[in-house]
Amino acid sequence: MESIQDVKRVSGGDINEAYLIETTKQSYFLKIHRHMKAHFFKKEAYGLNLLGKKVRTPMVYDVGQIKNDAYILMEAIESGPRNDALCGRALAQLHTDTQSYFGLSENNYLGTLPQSNGPDENWTSFYIHQRLNPLVKMAKEQGFWNRQREKLFGKFIDQFKNEDRAVTPRLLHGDLWSGNVMFTTQGEPVFIDPAVFYGDREMDLAMTKLFGGFSDAFYASYQKAFPLESGWEERVPAYQLYYLLAHLNLFGESYGGSVDRILRVCNG
Repeated sequence: MESIQDVKRVSGGDINEAYLIETTKQSYFLKIHRHMKAHFFKKEAYGLNLLGKKVRTPMVYDVGQIKNDAYILMEAIESGPRNDALCGRALAQLHTDTQSYFGLSENNYLGTLPQSNGPDENWTSFYIHQRLNPLVKMAKEQGFWNRQREKLFGKFIDQFKNEDRAVTPRLLHGDLWSGNVMFTTQGEPVFIDPAVFYGDREMDLAMTKLFGGFSDAFYASYQKAFPLESGWEERVPAYQLYYLLAHLNLFGESYGGSVDRILRVCNG
């Protein structure tokens, strides 16, 4: 029987409370989302389990709800030195997981934003209708949209529809900024807080470049393990648009300028 020895509040990101729980047997990491149903963390647990077939993720011990608050209890990871070369190799390994369609068997979340994952065999259609359009609709409803932005977005959509690339549906982390990778004391990468689906692997790479934090060793290691198609860096802005639209909806017009700039880049 375990007995709790210590409980410390730690950083849980923008949306959750988080605690490190020390017991006589091991350490646990507890996240709590106030005024949320348990299904929110069930989606996270599902994503971690899916990623865990290819890369290291924290073990999930329990997901539930106490009164109006959801929680997820996980393995606590003792942090160690960052090893971007191992991280790049691990991401390449993750991207070897494929299926026949884009999307997922269930919907989930990007942060707290609902993320639709209905099956689609066409990547262009999936990205426009299940990634971009829902966030643009949400931005309009919240008053974070204007005529100029609509004009820029319409021009981008017209161009993106003409993309003629053969894209294989590959398992993505879905929200791969540097804060969503931890490292063990041996430098092994541990992927956390996913927004999984099967899509164009270039989306994960685009997110790594949006806020920085990944070194040249990360990209070199990835390329050695699983070379990207030529021109992938030119497509980065098109995929960063999704994440900037998400930030626009989460944090408001402070991200409006970034959305407009990336649309102008996309439109050449």
